[in-house]
Amino acid sequence: MKTVGIIAEYNPFHKGHAYQLRKAKELSGADFAVVVMSGDFVQRGGPALTDKYLRAEMALRSGADLVLELPAVYATGSAETFARGAVSVLEALSFVDALCFGSEAGELSELLPCARLFEEEPPLYRACLQGYLRQGFSFPAARSRAAEEYRNSTERILPCSADDADCRRAASVLDSPNNILGIEYLRALLHKKSRIEPLTLRREAAGYHELTLDTEMASASAIRNAVAGADSVDRVSLDPVVAAQLPEASTELLTGAMQRGETISLDDFSPQLFYRLLNASQAELAAMQDVGEELAARIYKKRLAFTTAEEFADRIKTRQVTHTRVTRALCHILLGFSEKGLEEKKAADYPVYLRALGFRKSAGELLSAIKRESNSPLLVKAADAGKLMRAEQLTLFEQDVAAAHVYESAVALKTGRPLKNEYTRSPVILP
Repeated sequence: MKTVGIIAEYNPFHKGHAYQLRKAKELSGADFAVVVMSGDFVQRGGPALTDKYLRAEMALRSGADLVLELPAVYATGSAETFARGAVSVLEALSFVDALCFGSEAGELSELLPCARLFEEEPPLYRACLQGYLRQGFSFPAARSRAAEEYRNSTERILPCSADDADCRRAASVLDSPNNILGIEYLRALLHKKSRIEPLTLRREAAGYHELTLDTEMASASAIRNAVAGADSVDRVSLDPVVAAQLPEASTELLTGAMQRGETISLDDFSPQLFYRLLNASQAELAAMQDVGEELAARIYKKRLAFTTAEEFADRIKTRQVTHTRVTRALCHILLGFSEKGLEEKKAADYPVYLRALGFRKSAGELLSAIKRESNSPLLVKAADAGKLMRAEQLTLFEQDVAAAHVYESAVALKTGRPLKNEYTRSPVILP
């Protein structure tokens, strides 16, 4: 049995994701594809468009064999935290042969040098990085510049002059979001000395931030933007242009969610977030994951001007602190994730547990292998968590249950239906 792993958010699952699933099995020669997927909150710092069970079903109906939940504390973290948590889930299975991910580069040879540089952090690189951070650059920008300066220094390339722009590479691989995430996957594999073979596919879809639907494979951002626009004018069906970007199963499931009023945005959490901000001290805000003293001071100072979550994030962002960094910080405030808690998990090398959001019955061999070979039990019924898990796993699970209930509270308020209790929900099971 050969297995390929994929790390994803599927927010929502579109034709580009279906292409990746097909190619991942083809390139790796795998019999099964295991997906590690964000739950109800995602890496950019907000809620998923639809809940985790619906998105797991989209994936299963388009070629995935098993979908496991990435614990929320990792799913909502930085690229490094997201990648290390997700790779830890694949490692916990003990039998995954390959990890396939998309990148703008499309070649491991372009990504591995950066992964090794960031993992090893030689003194010259660290000095360059600190220098750019002191100049006020955001961490992503500082890291990109430091990596380029380190390369130029070690390869004895002189700085560019006004008349000569050819002494540097045309564009850094660190200018592209999927390259950055791919590099973090490679770092995580290097850190764990993993036997999992990395594979990368050139991203064929539109760019991560592109909002156009006039392309063969639009980005998930473009699709979410279109769905949000439809929701704002009380439409309950997908525009044919949007539907054309989705596999048939995704169209059916997403349309159903829209008709039930269950598509969610960050602004649906505005009341809960405002309450959190009003009832937290500046010190308590600073203690939250990805916040820190400076951002906490800015949030605390401006909190009484809060109107909606998105508007507040726009008000808080600066040249050094990106919108995504702010929404991630606000998400952690909403969910109560502390920096101390994350640091403890980092010190323990990212503990995980295996939570099945869905699987295919035809993947019985895969499920048997988990029972036989994995160093962590597969949780199918939430009520069994206390019997199956170690203490650090139970902490992660309880955080995930709480996050699911926060998400469900917004859905319940929007639709007028009762909240769905996470302890009574079952994974999606397909033939």
